[in-house]
Amino acid sequence: MAKAKLSRDQKRKKKLEKRRKKTNVAVKLPSGVRSISRRQFDAFCFSCHPMARSTADEKQWFIAYDKKILATVFRDAIDNDYGFVVMGRDTRKIFRTLEVSKKFKPSELDARNELIKSIKKYKNDDNSFYPQGDEIKLTNELFEPLVEREKLNPIYIALAEEPRMEAARNLIKEIVYTFDDPDGHYIKEFQTHGFDARLWELYLYIYFHDKFTQIKGNAAPDFHITNEVHEYLVEAVTVNPSENQARPDEEAPEDPEKLRELLNGYMPIKFGSPLYSKLKKKYWEKTHVQDKPLVFAIHDFHSTGSMTWSRTALMEYLYGFRASIVDGKPKITRIETHEWKGKSIPSGFFNQPDSEHVSAILFSNAATITKFNRMGKLAGMGGEDIKILRAGTRFNPEPEAFAGIPFHEDVDSPEYTESWSESLVMYHNPNALHPVDPNDFPDISHIFSCDENGEQGFYQPYDVLNSTSFVITTKEPIPELAKI
Repeated sequence: MAKAKLSRDQKRKKKLEKRRKKTNVAVKLPSGVRSISRRQFDAFCFSCHPMARSTADEKQWFIAYDKKILATVFRDAIDNDYGFVVMGRDTRKIFRTLEVSKKFKPSELDARNELIKSIKKYKNDDNSFYPQGDEIKLTNELFEPLVEREKLNPIYIALAEEPRMEAARNLIKEIVYTFDDPDGHYIKEFQTHGFDARLWELYLYIYFHDKFTQIKGNAAPDFHITNEVHEYLVEAVTVNPSENQARPDEEAPEDPEKLRELLNGYMPIKFGSPLYSKLKKKYWEKTHVQDKPLVFAIHDFHSTGSMTWSRTALMEYLYGFRASIVDGKPKITRIETHEWKGKSIPSGFFNQPDSEHVSAILFSNAATITKFNRMGKLAGMGGEDIKILRAGTRFNPEPEAFAGIPFHEDVDSPEYTESWSESLVMYHNPNALHPVDPNDFPDISHIFSCDENGEQGFYQPYDVLNSTSFVITTKEPIPELAKI
């Protein structure tokens, strides 16, 4: 029996269907190109302008050819079509745009296939870097020591050399390529006496990056940021070890009674000293600060592990009120002074003269090397031979709760999540001349006031209050660094 002949229309439909099936097949990734997560892409690509993501919805991310090329497929939020961007390192090792798709495609798959065709030409182009012609400053090479080894901070040496710190090392190295250093001292201080303070600045830089554009040109305060609606000035502050031999730092408390003593007197003085010193600098008198919210961002580095227990003292010092449990019931008490071994300071930083110029205090107890190590591991920046276990307490959302919820987690678990905003809390000054809009910092906890009626504000659900990380590895630690 003869086969029925296809009509002209049937042939056309069959041809179109064949073409459609062909174009809906993903082109195989060429050798040297692999797909990565957005978290991994962001770890390499801190040069990406945060405001660009308001119009580009990134869908897929790639790294290629020994980490010299990055690429992403995105949806144009305005026209709802798809394109791609290819990026390469300039001479400062910062990833910047090399190529943008010339024609946008109707589907994500079409754009991906076009990207794969375009990216191949960079494989054997004999380039490691792609100069942009505007690279004026030298590359920020954080792990090339600028001083003799005996002058290096021991924790910096551990970060630079310890196998346990591989993920943190790789992550920090990439981020610092894009870090602006207006006074030219950042790298040397990071390597020596200013390690903790510079790590805190780097942490803040990372957090601000997703939400703000940095306005450059002024060395102080440390950050001048804008989201195109509001501007903020942020000065980084650290609680440092005592330099007074007559008043050495206290040992970590071993029991609840000693802890309460330190939180009542010792720690408010430790927090108060650097905050008062910053207050006396009168940043608000600078032209670029006038009539804008000024924020002091503080972190406790005064002794090993102190950030795991010292946080509650800060809020008591700022507002001058203390919450406690008396006969099983919550009680709010006004605090007039904080005293410790002959030294006394007034409580209530937000009630001090000139404090109305400080809009808020931003606090974290998480800007540590272990934080960077966990985030680097999550971003695929190394550490495959180590395991990180984390234990601590999370905020308890129950209204009557006065204790956090204990947790124990494995960073390698598929369910494990962590963000840079975790553990950040902003204490707003109720007397501020220029208040902070909490909507500009939507992913952190906010306390707006604390008085006889208790605290007013909110914490992010199950936010981490404190934690300790345990690093397990089969590799032998460097002997001189084993205890760090």
